[in-house]
Amino acid sequence: MHSASAWAFTDAESVWSAMPAARLPERLPVADDSAWRIKTLASQFEAADVAPVRALSGDWSNYRPRDGRNVALQSARLELSASKALWEVGAAVRSDIVIEGSRGAFDIVNAYKQKREPASGSEFNLDATEQGVIWAGLRGARTWVLRPGTEHGVQLTTAVTLLSVRRIQLTAVSGSARFNSASGFDFNAQTTQQDSHVQFGGYGHEGAVGRGYTAEIGLLWQPTARSFVNLSIADAASRLKVKQVATEQMSASSTTRLFDSNGYLDYHPLLSGRDSARDVSLRLARKISLSAGTRVDMRVDNNAATSAVIGARWEHIAGIHIPSVWAAVPLQRGLDLQLDADARFKSFGVGINGRFGSVMLRSQSTSVSASRALGWQASLNLPW
Repeated sequence: MHSASAWAFTDAESVWSAMPAARLPERLPVADDSAWRIKTLASQFEAADVAPVRALSGDWSNYRPRDGRNVALQSARLELSASKALWEVGAAVRSDIVIEGSRGAFDIVNAYKQKREPASGSEFNLDATEQGVIWAGLRGARTWVLRPGTEHGVQLTTAVTLLSVRRIQLTAVSGSARFNSASGFDFNAQTTQQDSHVQFGGYGHEGAVGRGYTAEIGLLWQPTARSFVNLSIADAASRLKVKQVATEQMSASSTTRLFDSNGYLDYHPLLSGRDSARDVSLRLARKISLSAGTRVDMRVDNNAATSAVIGARWEHIAGIHIPSVWAAVPLQRGLDLQLDADARFKSFGVGINGRFGSVMLRSQSTSVSASRALGWQASLNLPW
């Protein structure tokens, strides 16, 4: 049986390495090991404002939107890397989806899913976007110790990934609508949809793939041996190109009869559109993370001394702010209990972290089917 004091964190690196994994991709320093170390990481996080994430394709019977803008996001990744002496090479597969829109856009979708009429006189601002990208790539990373031999360590880490774009889905909706119980909906809207895995009207290269790159940067500062601050920017600079993507542009208007300049009645279709194939160039949404933590002393059974690490993190993607607090409490035999809670989606995480890996589960509700945020991560870290 190990004493409590033997479970305490013993070196400066363990202060920041005890921190739970972020919800979004995060750039941390590469370990300065004299031998090769192999690491695998798999994670997923999904969250939505308007309905439980497992029910987004359902009838939205539990619809509770926020005032103003509403979002839904999904981030998943699988990584394999090898590191030695501050250098890292790796391979990664990632999927990122961000849906963001006005309250009116989500209210219209809810009325459709619930098959009910809005209140007479209701007006809806239709403004929504979706960006979904799946890619696979090879990464190289390097960490520099900027102030070696000093008491206050500073480490700069950069990484570049050359990637193959496996699929993109882009959607944009704009316009307005008004409902009157006597006449129904009056609306005027425009939509653009692009999908590299399908064809619209025979246009586009089905299964089109592209190429690109993305860069990451991280800065770790340890003002003392008991504390740290880490700034991470994943996808700090990126560029993706996909050729011949199926594109559909559509206009919808309830005004089907107009008069031209000569006074003649001109009939317009309720729906009109155009299909085409276009080359698409885009950037990945930046994922910014600012984390800080410090070691705190505590007393356990028999007044034996040990220490935990507590901290806070702020994550940002596409206008979405996710502040959170976390703690790592030492258990037996080198294991830490990790706790994590965010204020944006109200999710809570519980995990175990050890020398050779970690695992964590996150949820906003004890019922998975009712949760508006769900996530998990698992990692394995082995010397070679």
